[in-house]
Amino acid sequence: MNNGNRNNGITGTGTGNTMAGEGRLEGIKDKVQGLVDRGQEKASHLKDRVMDVKQQAVSRGNVALDRATDFIRANPLKAVGIAFGVGYLGMRLFRR
Repeated sequence: MNNGNRNNGITGTGTGNTMAGEGRLEGIKDKVQGLVDRGQEKASHLKDRVMDVKQQAVSRGNVALDRATDFIRANPLKAVGIAFGVGYLGMRLFRR
């Protein structure tokens, strides 16, 4: 029946099984490396997009700051009046 063979029908020295296992392992390594590479590419692309958005925000902020500075220099009394009004409204809103 079993003739003393305890490996449930698997015969051979195991060399073929080892080579097949190594081949599968290499395939898995290649797939994982591909996933890591794609992840790095996507992260790099995302980083570039974030840097672009940051640069645009800084640029727009600088433009707004320049405009506010020009307005304050041209109209110092209006600027003080506006600042006082905004401060008063803020105080009234946060006091409650």
